[in-house]
Amino acid sequence: MDISLSDDHELQVQAYLRFAKLKRAQHVREALAVITEFKDDRLTPGEMYNYTDIKGLLDDMSSSMKSLVDKEIQHAYHTNALLVKILLSQAQVNGLELQVDTNALENEFLLKQIAVSEATAVSRPASDFVRRNTQLGKIGTVSTINMSDPKAAKERDALGSELQTTKQRLEQLQQQTTQMMRDRTAVTNELNALKDELAAKDAALQAVQTGQTEMLSKMQREFSSLSTQAAGAAQVSGAQFEDLKKQLNETRGDLEETRRKLARAQDEINSKDAEMRGTRDVLDGRLMESKQFQQMKKMMQQKSSEVVELRKRLGRYEPQSIPSADDL
Repeated sequence: MDISLSDDHELQVQAYLRFAKLKRAQHVREALAVITEFKDDRLTPGEMYNYTDIKGLLDDMSSSMKSLVDKEIQHAYHTNALLVKILLSQAQVNGLELQVDTNALENEFLLKQIAVSEATAVSRPASDFVRRNTQLGKIGTVSTINMSDPKAAKERDALGSELQTTKQRLEQLQQQTTQMMRDRTAVTNELNALKDELAAKDAALQAVQTGQTEMLSKMQREFSSLSTQAAGAAQVSGAQFEDLKKQLNETRGDLEETRRKLARAQDEINSKDAEMRGTRDVLDGRLMESKQFQQMKKMMQQKSSEVVELRKRLGRYEPQSIPSADDL
């Protein structure tokens, strides 16, 4: 039976043999680890064991090893079956029909050829397989053959399209967020300008209040002086007394008017202060508490999670690197 292959296909067989060699070495290490753990847990240095003890220990270890070996052999056969299925699927996609002859799997001569191929594969540097995989990308390799599966390719394309849509949506959200931040900056600048304006008005009102207070003090002094003069009005003529009385009434009226102005000025200061606080609260809360901003923030978090999940799902179809022979 002639099963000669081209150099490209032979390289793919060797790549699989390298993979199988690594898995076999891993299984051997796991078996040795089970034996070592069993000895550490069940055997004590210097302890004497009779026939019954030794038989029980060997039975327990045999049970553990049987379970492990069965699991590893099952995994190896499943791996081979998966490889056959992948190759048949690739052939089917390309319009070919392949037949698998299981009788040849026990041909000692062919198995020896596979052993020689394995030795050759292990002796070659990993860079040979990486470079050749790149060159054979068009016809498919063991590393990339999954992409020939129509369902897998369709799912990959759907995931790629969904990922691209998500990226575009994220870009839009980022642009909207940037615009919102600009709007917030503008609102903050407006708030600061309003604060400066209110501060200037407050300073002006304080200056007016100070001037009116000084005027009130002056009028009080004048009123006191006029009161003193009125006290001695009995000693002046009736005309002078009436004149002083008139001046006193005018001064009293001016004093009351000044007090009313001061009260209005204080009310205006209080109103402006309340207006400034209310405006600051409205401007601070208008952006952060808006429904649009909260929805956008929640949407960005959700889309970020979707991108991570999509990348994980796409990672299943990425080519796997072949370990170097130096690691064996």
